[in-house]
Amino acid sequence: MANRTLQFYGYAYGDVPVQLNAHINGELVFSGSVATIAGELPPQPIDLSNAPVLFSIADSALYPTSYSGAYPMTVSVATGTGVALGPVWSNYQPETAKDYVALSGSISGTTLTVSSVTEGAVTIGQLLYGVADETTVVSGNGSTWEVSVSQTISETNIKGAITVPGTADVFDGCYFGTPANSEDTIDPRSSVQINGVQQVPPLEKSTGCWTWVVDSGSTLECNLNVGPGSE
Repeated sequence: MANRTLQFYGYAYGDVPVQLNAHINGELVFSGSVATIAGELPPQPIDLSNAPVLFSIADSALYPTSYSGAYPMTVSVATGTGVALGPVWSNYQPETAKDYVALSGSISGTTLTVSSVTEGAVTIGQLLYGVADETTVVSGNGSTWEVSVSQTISETNIKGAITVPGTADVFDGCYFGTPANSEDTIDPRSSVQINGVQQVPPLEKSTGCWTWVVDSGSTLECNLNVGPGSE
């Protein structure tokens, strides 16, 4: 079991360096100035597709590869104009590699009954999503398959893929919707408040990773969701 490193991507703006203080589960995990772009925050939407790592948490005992779940997090912004916060990446994240499947089916005990397949094919070794955590396909064929975790799941949409373990020096998104977050989305930040004001609703739920804009003098609070790691 290894501790993971989390990388927080985004931009900081201002005519003086932006100072950030970040706490996770009540622990101060980052405090200091970050690389800052001169000037005011640009109008939204802000494109973070090429954003750098704004700050990171290295070799964190909060995030061993065995951990998955959500810790409360706060990010407070001082000086400068503000920040735009985007993706959160982690090392030791398993990579969805091949053999994707989308199906409709049910599970009783360890028996998966497939009603229909809309994409790909069921294959031994696939990790399934939309069911109990860490459920994989272990044997079977046709419409009847055995899975690794006993459970009762009525007819539902299930996705799956074969994954490969993560490594220390390869980073990927820290969260893909497993386990479900407080808004049932794939955004690593859920239940977001800025200066105590709830953001979703009235904002719609994300369909990916929101860009959260936090002005200087403000604090973002959220649940930071991190999926299971592997090595």
